[in-house]
Amino acid sequence: MAPLFFLHIPKTAGTSLRYSAHEVFPKEKIFMLYGKDSPTTHPFANELMYYRQGVGIGEQLRLISDYLVEHEIAFYSSHMSAAYLPCFDPGRAFSLFRSPCEQVLSYYVFQKRHGRTSQSLEEFIEEPRNQNVQTHSFGSADLERIALVGILEEYEAFVARLNRRFGLSFKSVHKNARSLASRLAGPKPSPALRAYIERLNGSDMDLYRRAASRWSVLARAAA
Repeated sequence: MAPLFFLHIPKTAGTSLRYSAHEVFPKEKIFMLYGKDSPTTHPFANELMYYRQGVGIGEQLRLISDYLVEHEIAFYSSHMSAAYLPCFDPGRAFSLFRSPCEQVLSYYVFQKRHGRTSQSLEEFIEEPRNQNVQTHSFGSADLERIALVGILEEYEAFVARLNRRFGLSFKSVHKNARSLASRLAGPKPSPALRAYIERLNGSDMDLYRRAASRWSVLARAAA
């Protein structure tokens, strides 16, 4: 059986889901890819992606896919879309989305807190690499074909549905959540700036609307 594929969109409570996965699956059955030398990145992925010379991205994806199958990995998670892996099964995939403006603001605060940017919010949102992050992370996956999509605003209900869909026992924890002080000190964009952020992230707005619509359909069907 293919792993469960978590298509982890940055700043959408994915850390909480990863934390739950470690309580449900044995360590050796979890495979994560989160950047060079990250403590969460699987050793095989770290060596292959960042230290092995002369291996193109296509071959890297094939080798990771083979590893997942051969080692009967149960849970895969990464900001790099699992949809690019040859073994990807949309019927065993799930993802969580967030209102684009709130996702951008959270992403900005995260980057600022970790010293990855010294830009103002106005400067940060103009960088193309900081736009439509949810769309880029979701990659080539088909929103209508993956097994479960949810929205952060319905996080507890999403975790409950995830558990029912795949027979899991994930907890509705909130890891990496910002403190009240952090939220109060965070950026407070004007309505005009919020509208501008939405225009800059048109692909994410469309993706989020589609995800919210599908979630509503699932919620009505379960009612």
